[in-house]
Amino acid sequence: MESTSPSFAFYCVAVYFVFISLLGVYLTKKVKNQEDYAVAGRSLPVYVLVGTLIATWMGAGTIMGGANSLGYQFGFGVAIVFSLASPIGQVVLTFISRRIRRQNAQTVPEVIEKVYGAEARFISTLIILLAYLGVVAYQFLGVGTLLQSTLGISVESGTVIAFVVIIATSLFGGLYSVAYTDFISCVMISAGLFIGVPLAVHNAGGFSSIVTRLPQGHMGIGNLSFVQVLGFFLPTFVYLMGDQNMYQRFFAAKDEDTAMKSGIWWSLLTLLIGVVISVAAITSRALYPDIKPAEAFIHLAQHGMPAIIGSVSVAAVAAFIVTTANSFLLSVGVNASWDIYARYFDKEAGPKKMLWVSRICVLALGALGYILIKYFPNILALQMYAYTMYGAAISPALVAAVVWPDKVTKAGGLASMLAGSVVTIAMEILKKHGWSFAVTYPSVLPAVICSVAVLLIFQKREAK
Repeated sequence: MESTSPSFAFYCVAVYFVFISLLGVYLTKKVKNQEDYAVAGRSLPVYVLVGTLIATWMGAGTIMGGANSLGYQFGFGVAIVFSLASPIGQVVLTFISRRIRRQNAQTVPEVIEKVYGAEARFISTLIILLAYLGVVAYQFLGVGTLLQSTLGISVESGTVIAFVVIIATSLFGGLYSVAYTDFISCVMISAGLFIGVPLAVHNAGGFSSIVTRLPQGHMGIGNLSFVQVLGFFLPTFVYLMGDQNMYQRFFAAKDEDTAMKSGIWWSLLTLLIGVVISVAAITSRALYPDIKPAEAFIHLAQHGMPAIIGSVSVAAVAAFIVTTANSFLLSVGVNASWDIYARYFDKEAGPKKMLWVSRICVLALGALGYILIKYFPNILALQMYAYTMYGAAISPALVAAVVWPDKVTKAGGLASMLAGSVVTIAMEILKKHGWSFAVTYPSVLPAVICSVAVLLIFQKREAK
């Protein structure tokens, strides 16, 4: 097997960074107002929308965690079950994509306010800001770590480079820039996965040879129980139902038919990508049984693929990280400008002023994310709590607001968000104290059940 040349891998990453940064600045000319910046003027065609949906959802966690780590550590079956959470959730979103596009909104809190009122918009905005800013901060560190491994520079210097690239692809061109650079990233990711992984399997002697080298039971779910496997599936599925990044992309579709077609392709391609990553994970386990699970794909790219394809795959990892970061950064920037500034401080602000406010918010929040990861890395555990809470607190109320706006009530929406938050926190506290139910079952399960139950209890009743 060939080893990837570190210098060539670095050049692939460097060329990718320079190209998307320049493209991001170039696409600034398309942005004339706030709507152009936040939702690309509601003009994205199918191929761009599919690319940005895939690249945004299949982030750094996909290639370093998720199916990659689970497949390496526990088994192929666990990785496949985890991978199914995304396409199943995407099918659900695809069925309601026309309704999502019809909202004509810019953010999730804006949709929530239409049904549940201003208080619900404010609460959901805070949850999103807290959750997404932590994700942005970790992406800076992820790129810094990747550059250290390909170039040998310090993580600190790599993090500065990450900050510049991520800001360049989100600050100026907004979703125009993010969506089109996401499309480029999606092409790179597809090349790295659909060409590189089959070549790695071939170099390893074929799939049957890989299976014979795996630990006993590793083609199934290993020694995990059904409930433990469910604990990997549910959080992803529930979170996807309310992920603001996905909703904003449907908001940006050219029309309702474009949203529907894009959702179908998104679901199918995500399923294929999940299977390929799962295969890569067990291939890496068979060939390199002593590495860290998070390193499974990167190690396979560097040592199990031909040099050129392996280097492109390493650059694809960089693409995963950058597309995650600029999407989340743009998302929270629009939240800060549209859901807070325009809603509470300057209701008469015009489109051009809001465009500059959004850019200032993106820059300020990007700088805050950089400061957090550089000086206060332990504080980010708080953001991860909020990220876990997102699926239980926001997703049920949001889906209900889109699908059954005439059935739900303001009281039900607020109580549902509160119930999801409180139960999630309570489960985490009980888990730390060793309470058997909390240890056995994923926090999101009782949290979502309570959240949905509250919505049903407070729904509008038809007069008899």
